[in-house]
Amino acid sequence: MVTYVVPGLFSSYRAWVQVKSLELVTAGPVLRTGDTIRVQAASWARTHVEVDLLLVQGARVDTLAVRVIPGNHNASIDPRIRRDSITLVVTPNLLAGYNRGPAIVKATATGRPQWLRTPPPLVREKAVQLEKT
Repeated sequence: MVTYVVPGLFSSYRAWVQVKSLELVTAGPVLRTGDTIRVQAASWARTHVEVDLLLVQGARVDTLAVRVIPGNHNASIDPRIRRDSITLVVTPNLLAGYNRGPAIVKATATGRPQWLRTPPPLVREKAVQLEKT
């Protein structure tokens, strides 16, 4: 019986939490053309997790990138972690519709409903200054 209880408890935790980690890294406090934005995410892989990278300035919000981390084939009994990352180089076109000044780079990882519950998303934000060259 112990053989099934311990993996079952861990599987329950993985269904409840879903996102293991989320990290957002920018080149610095000023975001310029040529700078890199990186997002690293890890999922417990019980179900798929969507990772979104957004740029927010005032009322304008643009989705810069989206990744979906798939779940494991036998998710309830396979405890392996799945990882994915986003690497985005800031281009002049990306900054074209924005003004110089403060903005927020935001990464959000969202799991899927399990046991009639959708877990809250894990969010990481960085305040930056947009610099157009």
